[in-house]
Amino acid sequence: MRQALSFALMLLMVTQLGPAACGADNVTSQITGMPTGSNIEVRLKDKQTLRGARGEVSGSGFTLMNTGGSDRQIAFADVTSVKQLNKKSHTTRNVLILVGIAVVVVVGALAIYIKSCGPFGCK
Repeated sequence: MRQALSFALMLLMVTQLGPAACGADNVTSQITGMPTGSNIEVRLKDKQTLRGARGEVSGSGFTLMNTGGSDRQIAFADVTSVKQLNKKSHTTRNVLILVGIAVVVVVGALAIYIKSCGPFGCK
């Protein structure tokens, strides 16, 4: 009976400690895998969310660089998650807006032409 209870307690401890240890390694590898200067969002264990560019990485943490010039040293142990922020390209949106404007201008010009000249031409 003692062995079964000890085994059950050991399993509970391993399942509770396992994800935290794997998560810390995962965050460390994610941060070190990102290129220097990439924009990131970091969530800390105290529920704080920080944004900035990834700076130099040391053995215990990394530097989060802000545009205001205030760099901050963050320990890997304090980070719960990290996400790389990508700047979205708006090229497709801008082209579609220009095409829409062009279509409206052409349809408006045709409507004015047809209204003033009629279907059989101008007199």
